[in-house]
Amino acid sequence: MLLLFLGGPLVTLGIWLWLRSRRGPVALVEPLDIGRVFSSGFRVFGSDGWPVVALAAVFIGIPQILSVAVTKPMMAARAQQLVATSPGDPFAVFKAMWTLPFMIGMIIGFALMMVFYVASTIYLVSRYEGAPVSIGEALARTPVRAATVFGALAVACIGIGLGWVLFLLPGIILSLNWMLLIPVISCEDAGFFGSFARSRSLAMGSRGRILVIFLLYMVAIILLSIPGGALAGAFGGGAPRAPGLFASIWTVVLGIVLAAFQTSFFAGLYVELRRIRDGMATPALSDVFA
Repeated sequence: MLLLFLGGPLVTLGIWLWLRSRRGPVALVEPLDIGRVFSSGFRVFGSDGWPVVALAAVFIGIPQILSVAVTKPMMAARAQQLVATSPGDPFAVFKAMWTLPFMIGMIIGFALMMVFYVASTIYLVSRYEGAPVSIGEALARTPVRAATVFGALAVACIGIGLGWVLFLLPGIILSLNWMLLIPVISCEDAGFFGSFARSRSLAMGSRGRILVIFLLYMVAIILLSIPGGALAGAFGGGAPRAPGLFASIWTVVLGIVLAAFQTSFFAGLYVELRRIRDGMATPALSDVFA
């Protein structure tokens, strides 16, 4: 069993590398510039990015505030009741989640999150490509595309999850291939299934650099999260208790900052991959929505 677990990924890697060797090289204008992608990600905190931060405050921050103030206390109270009636039940917390208010809040939260990511991606990509649209125009183009993104991400999560179970490597490959689903659906008319092929096409020839970029992105996320966690521990004195006011405020603020950075990061990655993969063949975003 251990041999299968250790050997499976190596066999899968060997098959994948052999299949790659059978294909011709992908023509790129130039290699993917890691520094340029990251600089695009941090542009959201400049003068052009404040509408995205404001949008994140509305569509990400407000649901988090309601979750901290309403949903989580209700869940904690129900979990305590379940623990009191069924001592030692390891699934008390999970049972507490299966309440109507929690499920409704989760669905609304996901819907608002999809609206934010699609609208902010349209807004940022248009600016990165030099044909800016207003945040109102971006929101007007969002509803249908947000529903498509929701469905595509559900399918992608299932596929990637199965890939991780099947010796890890397929999950990594699918993650790299489908990393641009949100920008593709938001900014192109590729269709539901075509968006998977389009995202893979953009990633071809750059997947090694995309993996490095993603790992650096995760490091950046961790570094952005450390200060608040340290301050929360200092104010809380390290005592195991319910999150205080500072921790709750920091959770909301961090959620807004990370959402803005994330959408700007992937918008920059998408624009850069279109430039080096398609050159001038891909129409500008304004032409897609014309």
